[in-house]
Amino acid sequence: MLGKPLESLKMVICHLGNGASLSAVKGGKSIDTTMGFTPLEGLMMGTRSGTINPVILIYLEREYQYNPDILKILLHKESGLKEISGISGDMRAITTAMAEGNQRAKLAFEMYIHRLKSLIGSMIASLEGLDVLVFTAGIGENSALVREKASQGWSFLGLELDLAKNAAHPRDEDIATDTSKVRVMVIATAEDSAIARECWHLSP
Repeated sequence: MLGKPLESLKMVICHLGNGASLSAVKGGKSIDTTMGFTPLEGLMMGTRSGTINPVILIYLEREYQYNPDILKILLHKESGLKEISGISGDMRAITTAMAEGNQRAKLAFEMYIHRLKSLIGSMIASLEGLDVLVFTAGIGENSALVREKASQGWSFLGLELDLAKNAAHPRDEDIATDTSKVRVMVIATAEDSAIARECWHLSP
C-alpha cells in the first residue's frame, strides 16, 4: 500500500478496541509494546484501568479492605472509560454524551486521548522516528474523532492528517495529506487470521 519495503519502515500500530495496546514496529518486527506482565498494562481502555500507580492497590486494600478478587474485578471491569464517564465503556456512547455537554464523558475522552498520545510518543522514542501511524480495531477503525485527536501535535514530525479522508469512513486507506512526511493508515483488524497464521507456522 505504501510502495516501500516493510524492512525500511518505523511504525506505531494503535490497536484500539475495548482492549487496547500499541506496538512499535521496526524492520517488520515489534521492538516495544505498551503491554507488560498482562495486557492490562498501558492504555486506558473501555473497562480496564491501564497503567496506574501500584500504591493505589495498597491503599484500597488498607482503607477499604479490598481483597485480590475484588481488585481484579475493579481493574478489569469497573475502570477505564466506563468508570471515569459514569456512562459506558463504549466510545460511541462517550462521544455522544460529550457532544451533549456531559462533563464526565468529556473528562474520560480527554484522559483517553492524553494517555494514548503519551504512549504513542513513547513508541516513537523507541523507534527513534516515525514513518507510519496505524489505527486498527473497533475504535481505531470507526472513531474519526479519536483518530483526529490522536494525530494532532505531531507536526514536528511532519505528520498531517487529511480531515476529509479521516471523516469518510476509511478502510485499509492512507488518511494523511499528500504532503505529510508520516503516513496515517486505517487498517481493518484481522486477529483471527493472524492467530491462524501463527498456529500454522507452529504445526509440524
